[in-house]
Amino acid sequence: MHCPLPAGRGAPVRALAGATALIMAASATYTVQPGDSLSEIAQAQHIPTDVLAGANGVTNPDRIQAGQQLVLSVSGDHETAPADESTSTVHEVRPGEHLTGIARRYQVSVGDLVDANDLSDPNHVVASRTLQIPSAGSSAAGTSPAPTSQAPPASAPRTAVGDIIERTAREHGWSPAFVKAIAWQESGWRNDRISSAGAVGIMQVLPSTGAFVSQHLAGRTLDLADPHDNVLAGVLFLDYLHGLTGGDVERTLAGYYQGLASLDRNGMFDDTRAYIDSVLALRERFR
Repeated sequence: MHCPLPAGRGAPVRALAGATALIMAASATYTVQPGDSLSEIAQAQHIPTDVLAGANGVTNPDRIQAGQQLVLSVSGDHETAPADESTSTVHEVRPGEHLTGIARRYQVSVGDLVDANDLSDPNHVVASRTLQIPSAGSSAAGTSPAPTSQAPPASAPRTAVGDIIERTAREHGWSPAFVKAIAWQESGWRNDRISSAGAVGIMQVLPSTGAFVSQHLAGRTLDLADPHDNVLAGVLFLDYLHGLTGGDVERTLAGYYQGLASLDRNGMFDDTRAYIDSVLALRERFR
């Protein structure tokens, strides 16, 4: 986080909600539970996330509120994955699709998709290519994609950090993939990182921002050297920026990196644009 502490109003403290398992009913509507994400709800209903977002007027798919009611009876030309997948199932890649999303749609692992189609680069699939979909029983559904050069390796410390990010993001209504992408862009999930500007830890929080968050958003003093508090500070500050920008994702990210005052005064810097593009690309890799 490079931005200075923005001037502005405080925000009410959100009570931390307990983690709740996603329970999907076969009905036309669904009430968002604490810890839910839009992508998981969409996956459970076999509806593309963007279609579900559009049907419910959700402008930021990375953030939904517990208690929000979603309409599930959406119309569109999306395909539904067959209930009983077999090795003969095929999928034609559409523009904008990525292997992780396709794997989740058919409830197979990315590794099995790579093996079944002899793919040399799991991070890039060409539109119009036909993929063979292996049986859903050939691997555990929901297996995470193998680490890439742009995603963290599965080392114990970073795995623990990933768990902290996941839990904290869900407790505050954020998509874990979105917060993980910011944290990876900021520090590579390293809590020992300190920037030349003095930003600290996983979320690269400036001490002045940490003091502001502690006083106005968290309701207690946060220790930025503690990974749990560091991630909480970053997520609460994201929440604050999200409110100030009216939910504009790009301005929220720009505010986190450049600062909203600088953004209003100087416009968006080139490195801010590069930062936003990088975070949004990383978000897809963490889904």
